[in-house]
Amino acid sequence: MIRYLFFFRILPFFLLLVSLSVDPVPLDPDQKVYQPGETFVEDFIKIDFPEKALVRTDSRKRWRAVPLKDRPWLAIWRKLDRVGEETLGTKVLEAVFPETTPEKFSIYRTEILRWSKEDNSGGNPLQLYFFLLRKEDKAYTFYIAFYKERHDLKEWFSNPNRYLNPQ
Repeated sequence: MIRYLFFFRILPFFLLLVSLSVDPVPLDPDQKVYQPGETFVEDFIKIDFPEKALVRTDSRKRWRAVPLKDRPWLAIWRKLDRVGEETLGTKVLEAVFPETTPEKFSIYRTEILRWSKEDNSGGNPLQLYFFLLRKEDKAYTFYIAFYKERHDLKEWFSNPNRYLNPQ
């Protein structure tokens, strides 16, 4: 009995001592919280988020962003490194959207192809956008999904100027 009392008296002091000696370390260095108005920048890509978002680097060329509140949207983008990879990406997207011609336009010397689609996930109606962005010898793909009833998000994500850096 005396041993247990000694243990329970010493344990809180031991835990306090150990917690004070450990330096604070970020839990995950591959993620960052972006505040509204803060911009993610990579090559010719810049991304503004409609609200506070957690951006996680899945690899050196793939990122994922989710809002920290309510999760009404998701964005995933990837840098295509290899020559011809954007052609393969276009073929894959054409297979996902059969008989659908992508919108084609150009902003800041960047060629943009955009496919859009409505879908349901877990009973939630979603709006999906797929982008292929090419500038010179660099290319990125974007996948964006958001709740269809959120017209503010539709307006936000349908504007490609939110993804391009006019370098």
